[in-house]
Amino acid sequence: MSDRLDTLGTVLVVVGVLAVLLPAAFPVGDVLYHETRIGETGNESQLERQGYTVVAYENLSERGQELYVTALESSEPYTVAAGQGAAEFPYRMEASLRDVEDYERRRVLTSIVIERPPDTDLPPADEPVEMVEYEAEERDVSPNRSEIERRQRQAARYDVMQVRRGLPPLAASSNLLRLGAVALGVVAVSVGGYLRASPRRTGE
Repeated sequence: MSDRLDTLGTVLVVVGVLAVLLPAAFPVGDVLYHETRIGETGNESQLERQGYTVVAYENLSERGQELYVTALESSEPYTVAAGQGAAEFPYRMEASLRDVEDYERRRVLTSIVIERPPDTDLPPADEPVEMVEYEAEERDVSPNRSEIERRQRQAARYDVMQVRRGLPPLAASSNLLRLGAVALGVVAVSVGGYLRASPRRTGE
């Protein structure tokens, strides 16, 4: 009985060590982020003066259109594996932006503006159209209601999508599996070590 428990303990220790080391042997790959929740209220010329690249929706690749629509429908930043993005999107590594201290400049470098068709069945744009009226009040300007509505339609037509390349979020399945493997490894090593260290006599 003692020999059997020692053998089981040894197996558990070996399996536990392998489980703990497994994540290091297979590092997590980068993912591509797509987020449409940020926004600007300017028109095409204003956005281009700020440095944004403006691309008409119909000029996007099929993959670009698919990613944009899915990002609109997602309540969280939409991620895909590296290599599954759209060629026209400026996926910059997070590390490459460390020297860019200006937040607005950083946002321009990691974004693309989608010019939506005027009549479209796409999901609603995430642009902050309610900010149009607020900005007018801040400038102490009082445009009439029809002018405000025109500017809101204009803002909704130019949808800013932020894209980047980086590590997957902590809640991603790949990270959860890695954490699960480490936790399983720690438990296996602990139980295996206990079985090997426990004093036993044959026949007891």
